[in-house]
Amino acid sequence: MNKPLNDNYISPELNRLIIKSYRAVNRWVSYDVINIYEDAFTKIDSSISISNIEKISYFIRRVLKNHYLCSNKLTDSIYKIIQRVLSKTYDESIFVTCMSAPLVDILGFYKSKGIKIAYIIDAWENKIEYIAARIDSIDIVLMAYQDSINFLGKCLPSHLAKRIYLFPVFIDPNVYPKKSPNKLYDIIQVGRKNNTLHEWTKRYSAEKKYSYLYQKRNQRGMYYFEDRDWEDNNFQLSYPSLVKTLCQSKIALVSPSDTTDIKRTGRVSPLTHRYLEAAMCYAVPVGLAPTGGEYVNFFPKTFTTVPKDYEEFEYVCNRLLEDANLRLKITNENRNYVIENHSTEARYKQLQQILSKYKKN
Repeated sequence: MNKPLNDNYISPELNRLIIKSYRAVNRWVSYDVINIYEDAFTKIDSSISISNIEKISYFIRRVLKNHYLCSNKLTDSIYKIIQRVLSKTYDESIFVTCMSAPLVDILGFYKSKGIKIAYIIDAWENKIEYIAARIDSIDIVLMAYQDSINFLGKCLPSHLAKRIYLFPVFIDPNVYPKKSPNKLYDIIQVGRKNNTLHEWTKRYSAEKKYSYLYQKRNQRGMYYFEDRDWEDNNFQLSYPSLVKTLCQSKIALVSPSDTTDIKRTGRVSPLTHRYLEAAMCYAVPVGLAPTGGEYVNFFPKTFTTVPKDYEEFEYVCNRLLEDANLRLKITNENRNYVIENHSTEARYKQLQQILSKYKKN
C-alpha cells in the first residue's frame, strides 16, 4: 500500500472527499479502469472514501434521460423534481467520474456541504451544449480532453469557464507488470478497429507470417480473441484479460476515437487509456496519434510511432519485431513517462493543486 502523501490534503472548508462510484450499477468493462483508480485514490489518501451510486437514482436516470427523452423538456422537469425529492446531503465534497458526458446530471441527486466535482471523460462535440446547460450546479469540472474544453469554453461566460480544468486519463501502475513479460504475440489491436491499420496488419501478417490478434464477436455478441482458449471462459472481455494479452504482445496498434467513429466524437481527438495501457504492458504503440492538446502539448514525439503509408508501416514493424532491445528501450521510456505524468499519484497531486486554488463563492 502506498503511504498517504498528505492525510489532510483537502482544506477544512472543503471537507473530506467522497467518490460516488458507478461500480454497483454499471459493470461495463470500460468502468474497470475507473474502479481501479478510485480504489487507488483511497490507498494514497485515507481521507478519501467510496460510496456507490444508488440503484434507484441510476434507474430513474436511465428511464427519464435515455437517448429518446434526453432533450424532452417535460421529462427533464420531472427528473429534476424527483432529484430534489430523493436528494441526499453529504458532509464531504463529492467526486464522480462520468465515462460519458450525459452522466454528469447524476450529481443532481446529491447535495454537499463541501463542493461537487465532475470528472467527464468522453465529452464529444455533440454533448457540449448538454454539459454547458448543467455546469452552473457543479463547482469543479475536470475534463479528459482539451478539444472538449475548447468547445465548452465557447459556450460559457468567463466565470463558469474558470471552473473547467484539463484532467487527462490516467492509470494505476500497480495493475501492470514491473518487468517486461514474456512476449507470445507480435501485433494486437484491442477494442475499436481502425480500418486502415487493420488492413495493413492483415496484409503484413499474411506476408510475413507474424501473429495478429484483434477482437471479434461471436454469435452471442460477446468479444473474444481468436485462438485464445483461456478467453473462452470470459463472457465479455475483462480488464484483467485485456492486460494479460497486451502484456504478451510486442506491438499495440493505437488510434484516437475520431479516426474510427467521427460521427460519435465530432472534432474531438482524444488521448485514450489504450495508449497508457500499451506503455505499461511493454508494448510499442504504433498507429495514429491524437491531435488533442492533452497529447500534442505534453507527450514525447517518440511515444507513438506513426507510419505514413503501408511501406513505412512494414519497415517499422520489421524493425520492432526483429530487435528486442529496441522494443525494450522504447517501452521503458514510454512506461517511465506514463508513471511520472499519468499515474494515479500524478492525478492525485493535480487534484490537490486544483482544490487548493478553489474558493467557494
